[in-house]
Amino acid sequence: MMKLLPDEIILYILSYLEPTELANLQHVSRHLLNLSRDNNLWKTLCFSHSVAERRRRRIEAASDLDPRLAELVAAANSISHALDTHVHDPHVPSAETQVERNREKRWEALRTNWDPSYPEEKVNWYEDFIQRHAEQKMAWFQDAGKEGRDGDEVTREATGAGILFDSEGAADKLVAPLDDGSIRIWDAGATSDRLGKIVANSHVGVLSNRGQDLDHETRTRQSQAIMTETGAVECVSIDSTLNKGFFAVQNVLNEVDLNTLKVVATTPYPFPITALSEAHHRTPLTVGTNWTLHLHDTRKPPAAPTATRCELIGGATDVSFSRLETGDFGGHVSLSQPGALSILHLPTNRECDGNGDIWVGGRFTSMLNFDRRFFPRLRGTVHSGARLSCIISIPQPFIPHSLRAHYPPSYLRNAKSTPGHTLITAGEYKGKGSLELYGLSSEPTRSINSSDSRTTRNPQACYQNRQTASSSKLLAVAPHGTRIVFTDGDGNMKWVERDGSTPVRQFNINDLRRKHDSEGQSMAMSNPLTQTVEHGWGDIVQKIMPTVKSNTSRDASLGQSNFVLWTGDGKLGMLGFGRDAPFDVDRFEDALEQQVGHGREKVREREYVVEMRKALEQQAREVRWLRGYGL
Repeated sequence: MMKLLPDEIILYILSYLEPTELANLQHVSRHLLNLSRDNNLWKTLCFSHSVAERRRRRIEAASDLDPRLAELVAAANSISHALDTHVHDPHVPSAETQVERNREKRWEALRTNWDPSYPEEKVNWYEDFIQRHAEQKMAWFQDAGKEGRDGDEVTREATGAGILFDSEGAADKLVAPLDDGSIRIWDAGATSDRLGKIVANSHVGVLSNRGQDLDHETRTRQSQAIMTETGAVECVSIDSTLNKGFFAVQNVLNEVDLNTLKVVATTPYPFPITALSEAHHRTPLTVGTNWTLHLHDTRKPPAAPTATRCELIGGATDVSFSRLETGDFGGHVSLSQPGALSILHLPTNRECDGNGDIWVGGRFTSMLNFDRRFFPRLRGTVHSGARLSCIISIPQPFIPHSLRAHYPPSYLRNAKSTPGHTLITAGEYKGKGSLELYGLSSEPTRSINSSDSRTTRNPQACYQNRQTASSSKLLAVAPHGTRIVFTDGDGNMKWVERDGSTPVRQFNINDLRRKHDSEGQSMAMSNPLTQTVEHGWGDIVQKIMPTVKSNTSRDASLGQSNFVLWTGDGKLGMLGFGRDAPFDVDRFEDALEQQVGHGREKVREREYVVEMRKALEQQAREVRWLRGYGL
């Protein structure tokens, strides 16, 4: 009987079903599968289940009981420019029809005000709903962080990570340097049957320049001391077109052929490398050290070691950013304050927004802007006030919450249609996590300009500065569909809408790890002492790597928009959403072996690490508490 009905009627019936019922309906027939995946239907479900809409309905329902909330309801209606559902004369024959029509207009205005997408953007709202509400699942890459040798388990931490993308902009391989100086590659293709498994591994010491003339133990020990000395987060950059990887180790940049996993070139720098930009074969790589910034052109042969020698005498005591550039010393920038932690390259084919192509953030309180054509001349700065850990961009203009609250819908549509980009930064301001967004647009009244000191005084400029997003420092940020995700120093991952303030969901990575550990312990003999230690164990997410490039025109299929996470314990995992984990890699552990021999020694080591972590966390809480009193 349903086959005889037009698709429009069936869709109208399906709009009354709950998401779980729609998901079950997809198994009935191919025709119902196509209809139950209707994009507009799931967009409506995303809106009706959003935090903002649920909050508005809750306040509106409570206003009948508490008259004091009537003002809040009126404010919510005015924000969306909602229409009054009443009519002037309720006794006219068309009054009921007019009320229903006004109610539909009001609902459509609320949805338009919430809509985080842009006119030319392709959004799979079915997958978007899953990412907003489905249970998060974590899978750990095979032997990520562990290596077995001579029957003794030795911890091998990943000291960085990067993704090798295919020609369509989807993740193909995961590449990471280990603390023994080797390079390991895993399969990261969403459709591969080897997803999560090791596909290649280099020799120990290839990045630390420790050759075969040393025995394995000496080579490993020396490599570990070298690889873990600086602890830079952005120390890996992958050129997916040339199939090359750039790995920063102390003050040396290693260029590696990923086909052979051999170092093909090394370039020394005057100071330890703290940040690398994205590698692209058409533009030079930007390298940031503790005190300098450089452009590294892979087509140019490396200079002699003596030509790269540089000495900084005394350091700078002036905190003013008028001396960020002190001159051209061999084509690099000398910074007055250390150290660059994140470097962003903007697309060169974007419409002119009055800013340069390179943005640099770090422990200093301003973002530095450079035009690659005039490097090393500083183009300008944008004062943040926060110390930044990460800078990214999305190819859409920034629409702050104020545009939705105080302007008509037509103004909002025009703002979304204007070409532009959004700079998103994560960092720390006065001991708390700071999430900031800055609009770059071809419309001067809506865009920031790094060369204009009055940027933040422009009342119409679209930016959001020093917004407290967490009680601890933010470590990483990344785009995720129609949302933004960031991590903090407490192990939390939080999703917000593109306005940077409306919450979507959050969880703590340690909750997933405890669940994973408890499942593993239920299938083997457990050590009560180990369980006690693991209960207090904590981890953080240092880097978030989307498995689909945000600037690609490719329409990612279901389940491909996952994340690869690099944690503070040197582990690598893939975060997915839905019923099943992204992949399943077999892990074998002898629980009895952990209880004898070196097992008790390892337990004591973990107890010590846990107690030290607790002490540092308590100290950080005391510092934040004192700062709240201005001390």
